[in-house]
Amino acid sequence: MKEIANLIINSINTTINSINTTLDITLPWLALALILAGDIWLFWQGQKKIREGKAEMTDVTLQLIVLGMLEVGVIIFFWFIPMLLMGDKISWLRSTLRWLIFAFILFYVIYVYGHEYGERRWLFSTIGHLGVLVAGWVIDKWVGIILVSFPLFLFYYTSIYTQAMVIVPFSNPEDRKERWKRFVVLAAYSWGIQFPIMVIPDHAWKKPDVRIPGDFTRDYPVPGIVWAKAHQVTAITAGTQFKRIDGPGMVFTGKLERPFQIVDLRLQLRTSEIDAISKDGVNFRARVFTAFRMDPEQWDDKTFEEISKRNRSLAEARSPTYTLGSFPFSHQRIQTALQVTSSKFTPEATPIYWDQWVLNYVEKQARLILSQKSLDELWRPQNDENLANGLDAISKELKDAVLLPLRAIGILVYAARVVNFRFVTADGSPDDTIPNRQIASWSAERERKKARILADAQAEAEKMQQEARAYAETLLLNSIAEGLQKAQKVNPDLPHYVIAMRFLSSLEDYIRQKSAGAELPSDDPKLAEFMAYVRRARSSLSEQGGN
Repeated sequence: MKEIANLIINSINTTINSINTTLDITLPWLALALILAGDIWLFWQGQKKIREGKAEMTDVTLQLIVLGMLEVGVIIFFWFIPMLLMGDKISWLRSTLRWLIFAFILFYVIYVYGHEYGERRWLFSTIGHLGVLVAGWVIDKWVGIILVSFPLFLFYYTSIYTQAMVIVPFSNPEDRKERWKRFVVLAAYSWGIQFPIMVIPDHAWKKPDVRIPGDFTRDYPVPGIVWAKAHQVTAITAGTQFKRIDGPGMVFTGKLERPFQIVDLRLQLRTSEIDAISKDGVNFRARVFTAFRMDPEQWDDKTFEEISKRNRSLAEARSPTYTLGSFPFSHQRIQTALQVTSSKFTPEATPIYWDQWVLNYVEKQARLILSQKSLDELWRPQNDENLANGLDAISKELKDAVLLPLRAIGILVYAARVVNFRFVTADGSPDDTIPNRQIASWSAERERKKARILADAQAEAEKMQQEARAYAETLLLNSIAEGLQKAQKVNPDLPHYVIAMRFLSSLEDYIRQKSAGAELPSDDPKLAEFMAYVRRARSSLSEQGGN
């Protein structure tokens, strides 16, 4: 049994030694092949950038030359110098020298890339990984690295992956690509070579808060993060070029990519006070209110035709391209809006964000419209209908002026109003002179209207009285005529004036009876005038009979 055990141990040792010898021979050539393959790939990528106009031939050639020189230096120092100095007799000393050269190169590279933003994480990660590799090598060279070091690395990075799924924010937890990027973010952080990780705070959402700084100019496949809310999308730039609209929610960034603007997809409510001048040269301050958002609606044929005429860049933006969740939006509409609204007066000036640009545009149109109105039209529109309000007419004109131009750049305006105005002195204190003067003017006009209405009513009353008097006289004469006709039928010889006098006497007695019974007012001047008219008529008939 002992011989069998020794035979097995010897066989295992022989196998391990053969594996180590084979790897000693093949790994350098394999590394060289990988280096050459990498150079070929970089050369192909450089030619592609040259054809696309993203790089110059001299820049690509210089990069390849520098990289080649570095690779040759590494091969010489790491492989050939130890062989020339130590030969094949002292293999352990040659291996030690190579490990020292490898450790120096590893420390130098990680220090260059990780010391600025990695605090001491770069140092701990380098020492830990190098220690695990050396331990495996000491145990049994390449076989020890394969059987000991690699499993430890696998366990370590598996734990980082598990922690990344908990620590690193996510947008879609079921997306495998996103899960891998989250793992890479945390792994890069452990080495100190992370890209910037930014958070969009609620209190200052226009400016990202850099929670974990990093170098976004490095050319390696490590993503950065812009952690936005579900109602926010991020405009990404790469250098001086606009790159894309990404989101909503968390966004991964690459080389040279930075958040340009954060767009809130919710309804934006803005109010401001502007200085304005009326058509008659009166200075005042007006309060402007507007409600708007990035246009989330599907355009009908009429709207699409009008917008396409104004802005051809929205010809492919008829429908929202993102329809999940509560805040649909169109990537092209947002890009167009940012292209129009994003500007700086000087390189040192604070950038004008899209929502402020919209408010500035509404304020400009409000000043223009108010400058076309007289002071009186601020309270009372030109078409002064019943219950008409001057501010309502101004607000309707303002919304009509801004609705289509802003929608033609991807922004939908729900309300644009001048809600109030006030007059102030030079030092900003309230000035009631103009309102009091206007009130006095209105009072005088109201009194004029009142006097005109009363005069018209009095004239109409007199006209009605005259018409009533003429009508009453007509009725009286008709009644007398009818009485005469009936009396003649009874007694044809009876004189007409006698019949008329009897009729008038009866009418006068009837009116006295009604006045005595309070059915008719006895002190009514109209009634007295009528009684006098009856008496005059009777006297006239009496004189006619006497003649």
